[in-house]
Amino acid sequence: SRSAVSRSPASRADSPIKSIADLKGKRVGVGAIDSPQATLLPLSHLRENGAAPGADFEVVRHDLLAGKHGDHIGGEREAARALIAGAVDAACMIDSNHLLFINEGTLPAGATRALAQTAPYDHCNFTALDDAPGDLMSGFRELLLGMSYDDPEVRPLFDLEGLKAWRPGRV
Repeated sequence: SRSAVSRSPASRADSPIKSIADLKGKRVGVGAIDSPQATLLPLSHLRENGAAPGADFEVVRHDLLAGKHGDHIGGEREAARALIAGAVDAACMIDSNHLLFINEGTLPAGATRALAQTAPYDHCNFTALDDAPGDLMSGFRELLLGMSYDDPEVRPLFDLEGLKAWRPGRV
């Protein structure tokens, strides 16, 4: 797993939206419907902080690669593009992707500001039921923790998840 935070959400720097309360009556772009980092966690964060999705603001989904239950950077990138184009008033994205979008030119440097951030959370994790065979789970854990980014055979797997190393899980 890795630790991450989501910008929940970001707005354009020239926007009058400066806080979560300012999202009332606005349009908020998110990633795919099942994206933890670009939809589920940020919308939960907004709800916990007084802005109910669908009631206080309109949610505009960018359902690229829905059904993968995880990293769909495409939906986040489309939400960022919608923000810059003015199609949404704010957009949710993981902090590292926000930086990537600036570096690649999707978001012009200085054009956005974070309104809020989620608490850190573990991202890209494996979970098993309590009755999963212990010997198999231990073997699987050791295989993951034994992977090295320096190994050219496994590096593509790390790159697919945006990871450099697996870490032991936390409860």
